[in-house]
Amino acid sequence: IVKQLTSLGLNRIAVFYQNDAYGKAGLEGTVRALKRRGLEAVATGTVERNTVDVAKAVAEIVPKNANAVVQISAYKSCAAFIREARKAGFGGTFYNVSFVGTKALADELGADARGVVVSQVMPYPYSPASPLSAEYLTAGKAAEGDKFEPNYSSIEGFVAAKTFSEAMKRLSGVPTPEALITSLESLRELNLGGFFVDFGANKRMGSRFVDLTILSSDGKVRR
Repeated sequence: IVKQLTSLGLNRIAVFYQNDAYGKAGLEGTVRALKRRGLEAVATGTVERNTVDVAKAVAEIVPKNANAVVQISAYKSCAAFIREARKAGFGGTFYNVSFVGTKALADELGADARGVVVSQVMPYPYSPASPLSAEYLTAGKAAEGDKFEPNYSSIEGFVAAKTFSEAMKRLSGVPTPEALITSLESLRELNLGGFFVDFGANKRMGSRFVDLTILSSDGKVRR
């Protein structure tokens, strides 16, 4: 997110985060990314977990004239902040991390979702834009028919299932937890259909894929 913003010349970046380990990890990551570019957050604001009391955060961030606000919180508090910040005159862009839940945020905001950006760690699930997405859509429709509603959460489950299945195929001997770990570690540059999973003995992050999407006022997700 920071790389994208700064490449566009948007250097006044604020952070709205949830006051817990999740939010603070996101704050730390954003601050580190800014520091690498000789920048720092122009403002920060926080919200307590499981609340939508965002008034103080709005008062701390909006007057600082940020170009964008990076949000690391739950969808309800992020939606509340977006609404209240806009009411207070904020004209910049809101960037959310994928953990927020794209559909949940879009549903919560309704027409106010227009222009809100969400990072994604999975391929676009709404069209057969990649072989993986095409396989996912075909499988979903075969399983649920017209009731199937593609989304980022279920394609992530699909990727996890395909990865687990491949690891099980590579198992030798008795399928113990240790054997499964060894098998998963053998999945180097596993191509799942244009989406690669790469584990190793000292590598526990299987993918570094990141995409940015934008929400429209009708709740759709655009690339």
